[in-house]
Amino acid sequence: RVPAAFNNIVGYKPTKGWLSTRGVVPVCRSLDCVSIFAFTAEDAKRVLALTAGYDPEDIYSRKREGTAYDIDAQRFYFGIPRKDQLLFFGNSEGGSLFDAAVAKLQSLGGEIVEIDFAPFLEAARMLYEGPWVAERYAAIQPFFEQHSDQIMSPVREIITCAQGYGAADVFNGVYNLRRLKHQADQVWTKVDCLLTPTAGTLYTIEAMQRNPIQLNAHLGYYTNFMNLLDYCAVAVPAGFQKDGMPFGITLVATAHQDESLLRLAEHLQQAHGLSLGATGIPLPLPASEEESSAPPAQKRAAQSGQVRVAVCGAHLSGLPLNDQLTRRKGHFIRNTTTSEDYKFYALPGDPPHRPGLVRVDGKGRGAAIEVEVWELPMHEFGSFVADIPPPLGIGTVSLADGELVQGFLCEHYAVVNAVDISRFGGWRSYLKQPANS
Repeated sequence: RVPAAFNNIVGYKPTKGWLSTRGVVPVCRSLDCVSIFAFTAEDAKRVLALTAGYDPEDIYSRKREGTAYDIDAQRFYFGIPRKDQLLFFGNSEGGSLFDAAVAKLQSLGGEIVEIDFAPFLEAARMLYEGPWVAERYAAIQPFFEQHSDQIMSPVREIITCAQGYGAADVFNGVYNLRRLKHQADQVWTKVDCLLTPTAGTLYTIEAMQRNPIQLNAHLGYYTNFMNLLDYCAVAVPAGFQKDGMPFGITLVATAHQDESLLRLAEHLQQAHGLSLGATGIPLPLPASEEESSAPPAQKRAAQSGQVRVAVCGAHLSGLPLNDQLTRRKGHFIRNTTTSEDYKFYALPGDPPHRPGLVRVDGKGRGAAIEVEVWELPMHEFGSFVADIPPPLGIGTVSLADGELVQGFLCEHYAVVNAVDISRFGGWRSYLKQPANS
């Protein structure tokens, strides 16, 4: 991401294992990740579609999991480091450029959540100050032992330190990293993604040659934790300093959220509207979505391995069966209503009490019923459906804006003697009535 930020282009670091590393000369083999440079996030997404895939001959290859949710839904939460943890290393313009990027992300529907960046920073230091340096030594051990004099000074110094690590140090490092990941991952209960500078400042080649180790550590302040903590990230151009040098920001998400993160990066890049790299060519407008009978939101969910589900009764937030969604990594998307084509019934039976939603024929015979739209990972959807008892089931539900999603429907036989509660407009309103009249 750092080279991308310094060249006003997009740098995409996929989830580890999504792109095969077979044939790549290793640095830290357990952490190595093939990245993509592109003018735009949309281009990076296209390259990903062509290159990603499970490689049975790469021992670190991973199959893509359908757990990505729609970060660019109507509202999302993004974390930024605390003010005292935002460092720009003497760059007087970095803070204002980052603040402008934060404002851009807010304009796209994001809400700020300030986070403690400490576990991320501690993990970042482990890349060059922990036993993973020994893995760098392992990658070139035969060459290093015979030709260390041919290796440039800073690299030689770092790898020489690796010889001081023993097996116990490696295990203690693994345990410490697990602790830090456990702490860092708590952030994801509050946010959908992180936003940081890609690098706090930009150094000249001459400055780097004078003090390579310390200045490289500065450049890795916001990035060196990424593979250690198993996250994906996209660096996006975010403006220029007065001296004409570029500034970039990075969006970060958990593993397997790549497509959703790239979509958000695409929107953020469009919001900045900067030219492409050093070409001066204006940023092109986003390509229109491929022709499809499915609404855009439905296509986004399908592309990211999710199923959108409309719930209208005991699965609503805070009600007794909502945990059937949350324990399957369900992600709340929005409140809305169905189209005006449904009737709503209170079904008889033991608690938890449930309603029945039935589609009716004929315009004007139905009502708009309040629902919550959730996203479930595709691989969790089957077990969710299997838990639904009759007379309820899952079918296609039409929402007020025309989007078609999966949702709870009721068999007609079950509502013959049920109470029609359509006039209440939703289950919560019905429950608030005295004795559910």
